[in-house]
Amino acid sequence: MSRAYPYRRPPGDVVTIGPWLRVNGDSLDELPLDLPDWDYGTVLHLKRPMRVDGLRAREACGLVPDSAVTLTVVWAAANSSLRGQAWQGPVPAVDGAELEIDFELPGDELGGRLDLETSLILRVAGSGSPATAPSRPGSVLWREVHSVMLQGDAVLFPLAIVDFEQVRYPSGAAWHLELSEDLDSQALGSILLLANKRRPVVTSALENAADPTDADRLVLSTVQSEVIRSLVERAVVDDEFDLENDYTVGTVGALLTSVLRATFPDRDLDALRRERKHEPILFTTRLQNATGLLAAT
Repeated sequence: MSRAYPYRRPPGDVVTIGPWLRVNGDSLDELPLDLPDWDYGTVLHLKRPMRVDGLRAREACGLVPDSAVTLTVVWAAANSSLRGQAWQGPVPAVDGAELEIDFELPGDELGGRLDLETSLILRVAGSGSPATAPSRPGSVLWREVHSVMLQGDAVLFPLAIVDFEQVRYPSGAAWHLELSEDLDSQALGSILLLANKRRPVVTSALENAADPTDADRLVLSTVQSEVIRSLVERAVVDDEFDLENDYTVGTVGALLTSVLRATFPDRDLDALRRERKHEPILFTTRLQNATGLLAAT
C-alpha cells in the first residue's frame, strides 16, 4: 500500500537516477546487490550521478522558486541498527540540474543489509505557497531506497581471532561473544565476537565467510545461531531491558530490541521470559527454529 501524503508531491520523473557506483582505487564499478568480500575494515566509497528538474518539482508541489530543496542520502545498517546522513546537496530551481552524490562509509558502522535512501527534501518553503503545498522543513518530496547485502554468510559483528589460553575464557571453547552490560552504551564499541585460534575448524570458516565451503557453512550457521541465541537470552534475563523502551539508535538496548523483534516477531517479552524460566529446553529448541540453525546447509 502506498503512503498518502498531506501535501502535493511532484511526479517521479522529476528525478532521473543513475546507478550506484563503487570506487575501488582507480576503477569505478556498478555497485552489486551483494558484497560477499566486504568486512568491517572495508570503507565503502560510493558515487551516483543524478539529474533533477528542480524548477518543475517545485511547481508541481505548489512551491515558489525560492523554496530551498535539497537532495539527501541517508544510510541505515541492519546489523548495527545505526543510521546517518551520508550526503546532502542543494537542488537549484532549474530543470536538468546535474548532481553527483559522493561519500564514504566506514566499515565498522555497517554490516548485514545496507539501505541507501535518496530523497528530495524541503528545507525552507518560500513565501506565497498555497495551503496544499508542503510547508514543514523535512517534508519528503521524492524518495528511493536501494539495498545492498554486506558480508554474505559472514558473522554479524566485528570479529577477533585470539588464543583463549591468553584470555580469561575457557581454553577449549570455540568462541565467545563480548557484550557490554550497559544498555545505553554504543553497540559498535561494546560488542565483539572472539574466536579461539585453537579451534581451526571455526577460525577457518570465519576467515572463508565470503566464499565458504559446505563444511564452512555448517560452522557459520552454528556460530550465527549461537550469537543470536546469546543476544536473545541477554535480553530475556536482563530485568532492566524493556522491549517497549525507546532506546537511542546504535545502543546495546536498540540492538537487543532489533534482534528480539526479528527473531520472535509474534511473541512478547513476558511470554519469552516465562518460557525460558519454566520450559528452558523448549525455549532452546524454539531458538534453533527461529534462527534457522543448519537450515541453509
